[in-house]
Amino acid sequence: MSVPESIAVEWLVAGAFVTALGALIRFRNWTFLVAGYDDSTDVPENVVANMVGNMVLRVGIGVSVFGVVASYVDLPTYLALVVEVVIVAEVVRTIYRLNTYAPSNG
Repeated sequence: MSVPESIAVEWLVAGAFVTALGALIRFRNWTFLVAGYDDSTDVPENVVANMVGNMVLRVGIGVSVFGVVASYVDLPTYLALVVEVVIVAEVVRTIYRLNTYAPSNG
């Protein structure tokens, strides 16, 4: 069994930490972890917990998977940049969805 390289361990630890935060936001409604959110906003707490929690879970799991793959395969250095760009795109998408949220009448 090969020993994971130091960069892969960093990705694994960061992924595990972010996944844990995402689970707390999504399943425990810890919306106080979401920067800029308070009860005075128009978006309900359960919607914020769902949208942001799911996004943070996806990012954490993706980073963890990248760390696992990087532990066993010598990946090109540009792939880390690709992962970072995907994370930024996911965050921008979530911010857009929260800013354009309209409650359903039903």
